[in-house]
Amino acid sequence: MFKRMLPLIAIVLGFNFLLYYYFSTHKQESRPVAPGNGIISSKLISVPMVNDPEDDLVVISSRDLKLSFSRKSGTTTSWSLPRYLEADRKTPVNLLRSKPGYVGGGLVVRDKNGLLPLTLESIFLNGTPLTAQSLSVPPGGLVLSMHYLYNGHPAILDYNIPATGYRVSVHVSNPDKLPLVFLPGLDFGMTDEVQSYGTEFQGPIYGTAAGKMNEFKKDQAESFAPGLLSWVGNETKYFIGFLSVSGLPVNTEIIKDKTSSFIRLGLPPGDVSFSMTGGPKRYSLLKNADPGLVDTVDFGWFLFGRIYLVSFLAKFLFLILSNLYAHMANYGFAIIILTLFIKLLFSPLTYLSYRSMFQMQQLQPEIKKLQAKFKDDRQQLNAAMMELYKERRINPLGGCLPVLVQIPVFVALYNILNNTVELRQAPFLFWIHDLSQKDPYYIFPIIMGITMIIQTRLTPSTPDPMQKRIMMFMPVVMTFFFLNFPSGLVLYWIVNNMLTIGQQYFTMRYLFKTSPAR
Repeated sequence: MFKRMLPLIAIVLGFNFLLYYYFSTHKQESRPVAPGNGIISSKLISVPMVNDPEDDLVVISSRDLKLSFSRKSGTTTSWSLPRYLEADRKTPVNLLRSKPGYVGGGLVVRDKNGLLPLTLESIFLNGTPLTAQSLSVPPGGLVLSMHYLYNGHPAILDYNIPATGYRVSVHVSNPDKLPLVFLPGLDFGMTDEVQSYGTEFQGPIYGTAAGKMNEFKKDQAESFAPGLLSWVGNETKYFIGFLSVSGLPVNTEIIKDKTSSFIRLGLPPGDVSFSMTGGPKRYSLLKNADPGLVDTVDFGWFLFGRIYLVSFLAKFLFLILSNLYAHMANYGFAIIILTLFIKLLFSPLTYLSYRSMFQMQQLQPEIKKLQAKFKDDRQQLNAAMMELYKERRINPLGGCLPVLVQIPVFVALYNILNNTVELRQAPFLFWIHDLSQKDPYYIFPIIMGITMIIQTRLTPSTPDPMQKRIMMFMPVVMTFFFLNFPSGLVLYWIVNNMLTIGQQYFTMRYLFKTSPAR
């Protein structure tokens, strides 16, 4: 029974990996348009801009952030992460896009004609007029204050920038009760990095007051009343930018079209404080900011949706992987040790699977006799076979069930190795400089295919010639699938296969006293 089910399991998983790969390479081309919402008025997104030369900027650098502000308008023009680089390994990741016709991050005022910019009067640094164009954040942090006027009415926007971390505190003073709107900037949290693998959503997201994370997938505009949201922002596979609005009397708007997203906070009269965070989707950072943000990492993917059990297992295994990395300082070696740990954990189940396979192999001569005896009566054949299983106390599903139990764990590991920013640009050895990217020379996938061939030859053979051909062809199919998969995932599969080969050989050779299958 196990040998009959194994090709089916492999084909189903392979089919879903193929879909996973297909969607990952095609999802960047276009986004689905909701009926009736395909066109969004440019008035909803665009904000009139002042003549704002990009060469007149103040650049503020901390350990984790490099922020640029216009000295002409006070808007935020870039939000870079110096410790995270683009694919060229030279340019820092930027979470704030600059695009003609779109205002940067900052304050605007709402009137009957839409959103209008305010006039910047002055910029202060820790209470004194700003003179420098480039400065570093001291250990205690700094406060950058933008002083605005609108028709003679003042408004002050303060950024409290820390020396470390990705969270910037924002305070708005609005004594004359102007209808102010805060904008984090176009696609705040998004990067220009092309997603190579996976079906993870990229775009606007928000967390409800109940702690549930939601993806804003429709191309439309939507408003959320005060108190409904805990946070709102944008995400990519590895990075996120969001505003924390829990308990604040702010009206939140999300506007999305085919290529961009725009977030607005309608501020109340008087003073209001909140925070904005833009950085990597590191598990510890997300959990400390808001537990609901952890779900922005797709730990729970399985087949065509998210499964809680897979997500729970993935988070647990990821904590183990992180602790291993803390001691080894190399995620490649941490993956190897974690794979060994999981293999030892499932050794009893694997032994039961091999024992069932061995028992079924021993019954093959008698099964053939029954097949010859009842070749014209399928019902009688099935009854005779079940009686034989009962007499010998053999469970025909005994070889299959232990494997099925392990599938959620394997998928959880897949999600960890494929979706976590911790493995992005993480080196291993020799030519593997990024465990989140494919092996540039395809050496790992070829090694994996070889280990699968050896594993197939060690598995007790099936009398069905069709199944035998499927099992011999499966390593070729899986090698093809894994050619473009992250090298960290392929490393896990290689180590798992090698451990399986050793376990198979020892079990069948010494415990069941048989020779490897030919």
